[in-house]
Amino acid sequence: LGLSICSPAISKVMAVLPGKSIAAPLVDASFHSFGRMLWMSPNCLDEIFANDPNQDEKIASVVSTYISVVTSISVMVMLSAQAQKVVFIDQKGAALSLCLAVCRSPRVARVAGQSILEFTRRLLELEAKSKIDLNALVEATSGTTRKVVGDGPLGDSAARTAEILKSDPLLTVSLKDACGNAEKAMTSML
Repeated sequence: LGLSICSPAISKVMAVLPGKSIAAPLVDASFHSFGRMLWMSPNCLDEIFANDPNQDEKIASVVSTYISVVTSISVMVMLSAQAQKVVFIDQKGAALSLCLAVCRSPRVARVAGQSILEFTRRLLELEAKSKIDLNALVEATSGTTRKVVGDGPLGDSAARTAEILKSDPLLTVSLKDACGNAEKAMTSML
């Protein structure tokens, strides 16, 4: 339901984004929604720019801006280990969505595949260096969710939240596998 309601609005924002000056909070919120939309509909970039004569350039611009938005980190995040884990989850979601787009869309693979693979490889290196595991991510996300919702101290509800999060593809899908599949899609185009 959310996709059918939000998709037209997010598509319109993405269509006008290349070459336009848009307020930073709107860009951040739009790309957060766009990432989920891309996850559910990996061909959406092809659909958004289907009738645009500059389709290739605009897709490349949107992908580049998305990667820039998701990799920009504030000083506050750098100082908080828990916030870094939450940012990692956001970045992993972006990488998974973009790798899926590379696998499903020959146009996205051709015009933005290399930058997507570079971003994903950097994220894989970060994941390996920091030794981030599923339980640490679930704990960070669960604690953050509980603080935002504000429904009391961590306890039984946190355990239920953690169990739900353990089944979220953003936490469970292997970034290495997604990168490998995107690389295969790129080599099959050659």
